[in-house]
Amino acid sequence: MHVTDPDVPDPIDVHVGRLLRVHRLALGVSQQELAEALSVSFQQVQKYESGANRISASKLYKASRALGIAPSALFEGLDVDDGANVLGQFADFITAPGSNRLAAAFPQLTSAQQRILADLVETLVS
Repeated sequence: MHVTDPDVPDPIDVHVGRLLRVHRLALGVSQQELAEALSVSFQQVQKYESGANRISASKLYKASRALGIAPSALFEGLDVDDGANVLGQFADFITAPGSNRLAAAFPQLTSAQQRILADLVETLVS
């Protein structure tokens, strides 16, 4: 039997929590609103989203209903190799500070400007 460190969140819990956050943010739902739908504190929602606390099956179901998504949406990309996980990259982007401003402005750019911006970002991170 493999013993794991109880202080380290399970990667599956982290994945589910991350997608919970992505869907919540994409729909403009606050942590407080989701907490009320789940009958928990907003701090508990923060713990679910970070993977620090596991979300029970009943809370997962209620969360998916509150967000208007299928429960399975919170497991998407779980079986995908991390190196090729576009959903994981999207989750990282949408939860990064300031990403909402960039996402709102990007479609307003011309396709040439979008390519230039994408090239600039790739240059900055390389």
